[in-house]
Amino acid sequence: MEMLLERGFVERSVRVTVALLALTPLVTYALWVSDGCDPLMPFISDMDLPSRSGFTFTIGYAFSGILLALTGLQLGLLRDRWMAAAEMPRNWINLNLFAMLAAIAAGVSLFWISFTPWDEHLELHIAQANVIFFGSVIWASCVTLATWRMSFEEPGFSRVLAPRVAFTVLGLVGLVGMVERVYRFTGLSADLYALEERLQMLDQGCVTLNESLLSQAAAFEWLLAASMVLVVVSFLPEVRLLTLDVTEEE
Repeated sequence: MEMLLERGFVERSVRVTVALLALTPLVTYALWVSDGCDPLMPFISDMDLPSRSGFTFTIGYAFSGILLALTGLQLGLLRDRWMAAAEMPRNWINLNLFAMLAAIAAGVSLFWISFTPWDEHLELHIAQANVIFFGSVIWASCVTLATWRMSFEEPGFSRVLAPRVAFTVLGLVGLVGMVERVYRFTGLSADLYALEERLQMLDQGCVTLNESLLSQAAAFEWLLAASMVLVVVSFLPEVRLLTLDVTEEE
């Protein structure tokens, strides 16, 4: 366990997680377009349906999910250790634990959803997607709030607070915008029948977003995904602060 929390190991985990989370949708989208699918921004999971882009979707997000869960665990344990050393109130330590569990749940669901295309398992796919979306935003919100409190103990945390707040707000905008548009499309209900009708729009694995509400929802989904990658990026300068005392003691 101690090896997992070493500064160099954690920094590599964060960097590789960021790289995979960023490159997977971009490479998958390039393959989606090269296969002749509609270049209008699709839902990320739509790109899992054609064979070529589906392969990169599965491989990329399977590894991304494992790394996201691992990184969430590493950062959560380091923050727990730091908070305990700083003698912070128990409620903040509990908030950090809740954030860590949310990150792990999002990572596990991301791994799982890479093997669950929506055209085969729609209800399960949507349940997994909700865990990813809400789990990642809950994680980002909790760690941002905790960062604000930690900055009282260590001014160095204040340097990462402003960008983290901005990225988290972007994520919240993406989540709210996506959910609102999808629910408007389904008639403000949780009925999945309207979404199942999209199967009729399949053409050799490609899905055409000819509904404006769904096109807007897809754009908000990409905004959410990008913002969460940036939240993970914001931890790179923080890892040194979290591991400084541990390194000195060793």
